[in-house]
Order: sequence, then C-alpha cells, then structure tokens
Amino acid sequence: MPDAEIIAIGSELLTPQKIDTNSLYLTDQLNALGVEVVRKTVVGDERPRLTDSILGAIARSQIIILTGGLGPTEDDLTRDSVATALGRSLVFRQDICDLIEERFRRFGRKMVEINRRQAYIVEGAEILRNDRGTAPGQWIAHDGVVLMLLPGPPNELKAMYERECLPRLQMLLPPQVLRMRHYRIVGMPESDLDQLIAPVYTRYTNPVTTILAVSGEIHIHLRARCPLAEQAEELLDEVASQIEK
Repeated sequence: MPDAEIIAIGSELLTPQKIDTNSLYLTDQLNALGVEVVRKTVVGDERPRLTDSILGAIARSQIIILTGGLGPTEDDLTRDSVATALGRSLVFRQDICDLIEERFRRFGRKMVEINRRQAYIVEGAEILRNDRGTAPGQWIAHDGVVLMLLPGPPNELKAMYERECLPRLQMLLPPQVLRMRHYRIVGMPESDLDQLIAPVYTRYTNPVTTILAVSGEIHIHLRARCPLAEQAEELLDEVASQIEK
C-alpha cells in the first residue's frame, strides 16, 4: 500500500505569519483514499534544498505532492527543481502560453513576458488544468513514483486536486481504507498509561498506535489500514478491546 509525502514550498511558510493549510487539506483527502501521509516537509525558495527534498521523497514514498512555487517569478523554483531531481529537461509549451495569455485578456490585462515561465513543463508530464489561476499543475510518473505539482493558492489547489488528481489516484491506487479510533484518558500520567498498554500495542504494526498528552488528558490514536473496511474494523476491535480492559 503506497505511502505519501507532501512538500510545501515557499519561504513565507517558514515565518510565523503564514500557516501551511494546504497540507492539512491534502492529508485529509489522501486518508480518505486509504493513503497514509508519512512525512510533511516545508522548504524555502532555495533550489538545492528543494531538489534534495524531492530526491529524498522519491527514495522513500510512492506518492509525492508538491504545493506552491509554480508562479512566474524567479523564486518560483518547483518546476526547475523537479526537473533537476528527475534528470529531465523543461519543455516550453506554446499551447499553455496561449491559454495563460487568453486568461489575461479575459480580465482586460496584457500578459507580461515573465508569465511565459509558467508554460514550461517537466519533460513527460501530464498537464493539470487550472481554471482559477495561471499556473498549470503537472502529474509525473517516474520509476513507480507519482509526483503532483500543485499551485499554492488554496482555492486553486483544492479545485485542481478534486478535478484532476483525485480521479487519477482512484484509478491508480489498490483497494485500501484507513480507519481510526480515538480514546481520551484522564486521571493517569502518560508514563503509567504506557506501562499498562505497551504490552498490547507493541505486538502490532497494524494498527499503528500513537499516544499524545493534550491539555490534562492522554489521547490514544489507533490507525488501521487494510484492503477492506471490515478488515480494518476487525483489527481495531482486536487491539481496542485489550486496551479498554
């Protein structure tokens, strides 16, 4: 069952003024498909670090979603960094440039030369249409790994994911579901709780158990991933019944 990574690109996301809400949305969407998000990375607008993050993700995961960095300015480096990481070239697409120019005309504006950067596509990529902005997305298959390049503005990203990416993922992914169960514990320290239930949950790799201390409570999260919902619920029942005791 494939795992996913999300790489959020933009130096503004490394400041206290900007929150990466795109990754929260994408995690929810991927979980609904039974896909576990195993890593999220925020990278500033620096090509060597971004390229290195992409190479690391390709080595670890089968689904990689990159958000942001598809604009027309010099610090929009996603296209260049992905091409470098994959050893592919960037190809200028006149048809995409014409669509961008037409979008500017509809708003009574003239496209400036710098917007031509958005018409460069990683060699071999499928185009993901963007009807809410000028930056097209890209879908790239590479040695068993799928990379999705999505725009940073949330309204553009959500529309593109739901219309362009979701149908492709549904065709690509094997049958799988991700089911969760949560417990809230009060009146017991985290260490005492773990001493009680560790003999149970450490015997299982599926479901995965996470213990969190949250505002005077201890939370236990169980996550099971299986081809069928019934199988996941059975695994959760098996572990949960022992934890409850």
